[in-house]
Amino acid sequence: MKSRTWLNSPVVPAIIIAICYITFFVLLLRARGGDVSLFVIAGGVNVDASKVPPGFTVIPNIGGYDGIWFYRLAINPFTSVQAAHGIRIDNPPYRQQRVMYPLIVWLLSFGQVTWIPWLLVIVNILAAAVMAGFAGAFAKRFGLNPLWGVIVPLYPGFVLTFSRDLAEIVTAAFAMGAIWAVASRRNIAAALLLTAAVLTREPTLLLAFALAAAWLIERLLHRERRIGAITFSLPIAVYTVWQFFLTMRWGLSPLRAGAPARALPFVEFARFLAAASFRRDHQERLYFLESLFLAAIVIVIVLIWRRSRAPLEWRLAWLGYLAIFSIMPHTIWIEDYGFLRIFADLFLVSAALITPSNTPARWFTLLISADLWYYLAKHIVLAW
Repeated sequence: MKSRTWLNSPVVPAIIIAICYITFFVLLLRARGGDVSLFVIAGGVNVDASKVPPGFTVIPNIGGYDGIWFYRLAINPFTSVQAAHGIRIDNPPYRQQRVMYPLIVWLLSFGQVTWIPWLLVIVNILAAAVMAGFAGAFAKRFGLNPLWGVIVPLYPGFVLTFSRDLAEIVTAAFAMGAIWAVASRRNIAAALLLTAAVLTREPTLLLAFALAAAWLIERLLHRERRIGAITFSLPIAVYTVWQFFLTMRWGLSPLRAGAPARALPFVEFARFLAAASFRRDHQERLYFLESLFLAAIVIVIVLIWRRSRAPLEWRLAWLGYLAIFSIMPHTIWIEDYGFLRIFADLFLVSAALITPSNTPARWFTLLISADLWYYLAKHIVLAW
């Protein structure tokens, strides 16, 4: 009896996902010669190899990637200096608004800079496991086996973000926790988790707005009041204060500093899909496969929309994220590290709709996500 109870626990998907990510990490670390600092992908004009901390590897002849800024902020998350430790922050207000991931690493490092490259990876592994646990607990709320919780952290884009010390996994862990807490009517926990998610990556603020809209509709239509005002008011308030603080510090609003260009809905996606389908090289075929995955997830949601037991707030959030994703500019569609990162929010909410649906969509989503996750993990290890 105890054995069966344990198997019906959200701990099980957490352990499974931890094993998956640890295995991927070990293989990729070996491929990278045992140098964990290579996960940062440090390089480019904003990095001075002669001034970086000891043991930190700068890769020559590359432009670097966003992991540089998370590493730099993990040394001092509240820095007011643009250039330090051999790294110049290219867009300080925009980068520093995403403070939670480096803040966690900074707290765990106890001032030991040499620990930071390891902790950036370890925190992502733990976040993936926590995400699976929250997703399993969410599935259990609908009478399902918690093992369905593996769907969310097996999102293929997380393989890419994990390999470069990015914040999407930590964001999704907090956001999935907030989704579970709302379903469990734990308003304070939901507010705190969603606030942490917003401070990790600001697009999760859309979840707060969706909760606010659902809260208002409940009251206008005199429905059962499930959502506490604090679940959306706290993250919105903290986000506003943090934005004001960064604007005063850097003289530029993070919203203005990071505002991307926009395109007509789905135009750039259609162009990308058409271009990738006619290319014969391996990379373009991979992009085509990934774009089909994105389209498949959206189609699945459309097909199960009426049969899902997911509440109004996550349906509103899904529509919002789809609208945002549809107008992403051409620059997002240059490589999968761009469009799969952006789609992560939409996939998370898609999982919140798919999990409570009494359809084969759960199996379909699990299988295609897990297959592509494995394929990308293998591709990254072999390509290094």
